Order: sequence, then C-alpha cells, then structure tokens
Amino acid sequence: MKTTMSMDRAAGKWMIRGIIGVSLLGLQHCSLLESPVEEYPDPEQGIFREVQEAGIPSLSACIVKEDSIIWAGYYGNADLRAPRPTGPGTVYAVASVSKLVVVTAVMQLYERGLIDLEADVNAYLPFTLRNPNLGDQKITVLHLLTHTSGLAWPETDNEVPGIYEYYPNDSGPPLQDWLPRYVQPQGSQYNPAIWKQTPPGTRELYSNIGVAVLGALVEVISGMDFSQFCRQNIFAPLDMPSTSYAWSDFDPNSLATLYGDGGQVIGFYRQLCYPAGNLKTTLEDFSHLLVAYIHGGEYKGRRILQEQTVREILRMRNPASGLCLIWNYTLGNWYGHAGGMPGVAAYAEFQPDHRIGLIIVANYRSKLLYPGNKIHGLVRRIARRYE
Repeated sequence: MKTTMSMDRAAGKWMIRGIIGVSLLGLQHCSLLESPVEEYPDPEQGIFREVQEAGIPSLSACIVKEDSIIWAGYYGNADLRAPRPTGPGTVYAVASVSKLVVVTAVMQLYERGLIDLEADVNAYLPFTLRNPNLGDQKITVLHLLTHTSGLAWPETDNEVPGIYEYYPNDSGPPLQDWLPRYVQPQGSQYNPAIWKQTPPGTRELYSNIGVAVLGALVEVISGMDFSQFCRQNIFAPLDMPSTSYAWSDFDPNSLATLYGDGGQVIGFYRQLCYPAGNLKTTLEDFSHLLVAYIHGGEYKGRRILQEQTVREILRMRNPASGLCLIWNYTLGNWYGHAGGMPGVAAYAEFQPDHRIGLIIVANYRSKLLYPGNKIHGLVRRIARRYE
C-alpha cells in the first residue's frame, strides 16, 4: 500500500525565502538570525520550553568544535507510547539534510575523474534527460547540483501526481526504474508539470527530483547501489556505523518514532527520491561529516574529499539565495542545509573560521529548528560560547 505525502516543501521554501531576505538586507548585524531568543537568559532552558510549547515529542541538538561534540542537549521522548527518552544513541531521520551526502558522493566521483560537472548528463545516464519544452538544450551535472536543471521541486503533491508517494519501511522501486517513467514524455507516469519553462542554468528551483537524478548518476558511474556507495565511501571512512538510508539497518529501539500533529504516529516510510531525503543517523555520526567539511574534507586523518574539492562545493553560485553546490551560505560565513518532511525536522550547519558546527533534529516537523526561529537561535547562542 502506498500513501501520498509531501516532501520537504515547508522547510525548503522557508529556507530559500529566509536566505534571500537576509541577502537583501545586506551587511546588517549577524544577530539578525538570533534575535527571537533574547527572552531566554538560559538557552538550554529556552530550548526545553520551546520544545514543550510546540508539542515536539523529542529534539536533540549538539555543537561540534574542531573534531568532536563539545555540547549536546536531549529533550523529550523518542517514543511517546512507551516513554523512551531521547539520547546519544537515538537515530533520527534527517529529511533533506540527506542531500549533503549526495553532493559528497558526486564530488568523490568528480575527484576520481569519473564525472565532469559540465558534461551532459546523457553521457552517463541509461535514459535521456531533456526538457521537452526547450529542444535539445543539455542538462549538466552542475545544473543538478545547483537546482537549475528545470526539473520541478515539485512544490505540491498534485503538481506531479505520484512523486511523493511513500512506501512502507524500505520498499519502493530503484532510482533507475522510476525516473524514466516520470521525466520522459513517453513515460507511463509523465506529467508536463515536472519540467518548467526555464532553460538549464537560468533559474534556481529547488528540486528533489533533480537530486534523485544525481543519485542515479552515482549508481551508473560507480556500478554500485547508491546506498552501498555511500556506506563504503562516506559512512565507513568517517566512522558512521549508525547511519543508513535503510530502516532495517537499525535496532527498532534506537529509532525515533515519527509523529504528526496531535501525537499521530507516522509509520516509517521511503520515498521515490530517497537519496534526497531518507537518511537516518545519530548526532554523533552526522557530526563526523560536519567535522570533515570543517577540516577541508578530512576526519581524524581519514580523507573523503580534497581541500580544493571542498572549496569548490562551498563556492557560492547564487548570491541572491546563498546557494553553493547543494549547501547554502548564510550570514556570518555559515554553511548549512534544512530538512523537513512528515515526522521529521532537521538542520545542520558549520562555520569554517571558528571550526564550529551544529546539528538539530526532531521527530516532528517544526520550523523552529531553522534559521530565524527560536530553537535554532538558542542553539546558535550556545555555539557562540565556543567560538
């Protein structure tokens, strides 16, 4: 049985608008993102109160400095049915924060000379990717990494029917099976709304489908399943044993139950665009990826990317929105990404000058975790202690 649910719309739209708003304000003081939290003298108590008032079942947050977690806070219960407090071993889904793994995987192939960012993706894919509205204009890997391919988000469930169907646990079709059916005019589930009237490279339009194409590229070029490639080339070298795209890889008692409004339990699910939004991890595990980016691609002597590649990933491509390659730049020289879908909210970011980062995750979809909102601002205040 399949059910339709929207993926990452509120988080993504809020994030884009927030960044654009900040950009237009120019060089105003960086505390703009943290102003809503002055009412709380003690930020830890403030987080506790906000979690309670918002009805968030559980929330976990940490501060990363140099190469380790130096502060962590755990609030509420990972499961309300038989109260199980959240803690260091709790595994959370992180929604679109998953995209940070996708760009890492793609750029590993780039380093090996196996993928050209300026090349036509049709040179790699087993199916043709073209916007039927625009003739034979090529779509490049760079277009996909900067959300400028012309592929829809989609912003609503009805825009491209079926694209946000979710499948129980780890079921669902492989990337290379379903993508042609949706993106090609002759495909059985094709809808014209999947393509926008914008030439490649001309308009930034956040796209989960575009990121799913990147996942397919990783599979085709590496000859490995996307999840397997990430496990072997990212999670293993970074010592991330509690990180996976599959629910079945975890002890059920370690998983944070997903909750909707009113305490409604949402069953574990996987979506078609799973590389873009279905990663599961712990604070400790995901902190290792942040540490690697803080240190130019290296975690405790284990290198997953070259420094030059990390600089290329973090080079801003759109000053109006702050978009780099998947990562987003915000005031104060922070680089981050938001995630939100039914039962999930997450935000991760780092500041290279101070070699500091933060991660916030919850098992309920709430915008309070994102920049410009209270919980994010409170965690930022804690992070300032360690700059």
